[in-house]
Amino acid sequence: MKQSIFTLFFFFISLTAFSQGDGQGLVKTLLDETPILEDLHELCDQIGGRVTGTEANEKAVEWGLKKFEEAQVKAWKEPFEMPRMWAERSALASIKSEEAKWQPKIACRAFSTGTEANGLTGKLVFAGKGSTEEFEKLNGQAKGNLVLIETDVMSNLTELFLEYINAIDVEANAKKYEAAAVVYMSSREKKLLYRHLTSYGIKNDMPMIVMARDDASRCQRLLERGVDLELNLKLDVQDEPAYFSNNVVAEIPGTDLADEIILLGAHLDSWGLGTGANDNGCNVSMMIDLARQINALELKPRRTIRFVLWNGEEPGMFGSMAYTQQHEKDLDKIKMKLTVDIGSGKIDGFFVNGRMELGPVLAKWLEPIEDLGPFMNIPDPIIGTDNYDFLAQGIPNLVGKHDVYNYCADYHSESDTYDKVNAKNLKENAAIVGWLAWTMANDPALNFKRHSRADIEKIIDKFKLERGMKALNLWEGWKDGSRGR
Repeated sequence: MKQSIFTLFFFFISLTAFSQGDGQGLVKTLLDETPILEDLHELCDQIGGRVTGTEANEKAVEWGLKKFEEAQVKAWKEPFEMPRMWAERSALASIKSEEAKWQPKIACRAFSTGTEANGLTGKLVFAGKGSTEEFEKLNGQAKGNLVLIETDVMSNLTELFLEYINAIDVEANAKKYEAAAVVYMSSREKKLLYRHLTSYGIKNDMPMIVMARDDASRCQRLLERGVDLELNLKLDVQDEPAYFSNNVVAEIPGTDLADEIILLGAHLDSWGLGTGANDNGCNVSMMIDLARQINALELKPRRTIRFVLWNGEEPGMFGSMAYTQQHEKDLDKIKMKLTVDIGSGKIDGFFVNGRMELGPVLAKWLEPIEDLGPFMNIPDPIIGTDNYDFLAQGIPNLVGKHDVYNYCADYHSESDTYDKVNAKNLKENAAIVGWLAWTMANDPALNFKRHSRADIEKIIDKFKLERGMKALNLWEGWKDGSRGR
């Protein structure tokens, strides 16, 4: 018996050493020249922006599938239902007063309703930051008119998250006080436009737009000086019922622990103003390159490594939600879910998403590649990307924590294009994620428990996630049990 224990011990020691050597070889290969940037060019410059359900998005699905197949990695599509089809065709505006007339630059918020062909016309009313007190001070002027909402310039992730959270009160007040439309001042300077979800998500039923900051601030100054402004909006949107989209799934099968899964993912879709390069084409290209190089090196992981190019992330993480529902019976097999979705800034650690026990183990896993660090892992949960439904199902999960680089400035905007991606960072990030995936696939001790609903509730309470979940239309599904454990 003692001899068997020693034999098993030395087997694991030699296996770990062998796995580390393979992992180091993988890191070297990923840092060398690979097609990762050419893939990114094809996805972003040739296919372009990829709003879920559009022709470009469907082309991207076929492109991703083909890339895995060309790398001789087993791959397939998994269809799922999207609850609502939405895309902007065009968005035009004109403003006039007794003294002036001009055409401000605008873009629809996601799931904004469209207008009749001759547009929606009404008085533009300044409602400050959109608080209840500010709407009250309008003394009924919001009713039937278009309300202008002032924003601060956004410069970091915290301020970006606040944009989503602040929209809860703004849009609830717009409905309560019967405004005809909501006009957000862009939080970016230099006429830059972007697209976010409304706080009502797919349930939104009113026109909502973003107006270029230069134009919106001009309106604000005129309104504060008592000048009456009339705004006409002509919003042409594709707005249709439920339809089917696809995730792209690929995997490298494991050996003795093949039933256990390390799940890596990045979302394939994007909003259509730019070409979705930092959000999230660069990390789609990373997933493909990881699979390609692991297979080319003929590496055999103990656990199965599965890659998913998620669809429907921007409208509400519907592809990853569908995956957890379609694979409900196999969720216990997922030993770790890793998501990469914060651009091409250098990965300097990972969010452990409330799993405090994960931190020390993760630090140990990263020690051999400290020269690509330093790494600082933090306990806070992220809920605005494709890790959410895995967190809500109690599955251990990580999200790459990046130096934001230029991510915030270009987020969801016209300027999110290939030339904004930091190629050096992307290559190093691929090496970091590749090492971590390989290490997790081979660590014999990896066996974090799946959380119960009570465990998940504790994380939600501890990190005060309720308001953020409401901003992303996740709270209702969590409370009624239709989304999550």
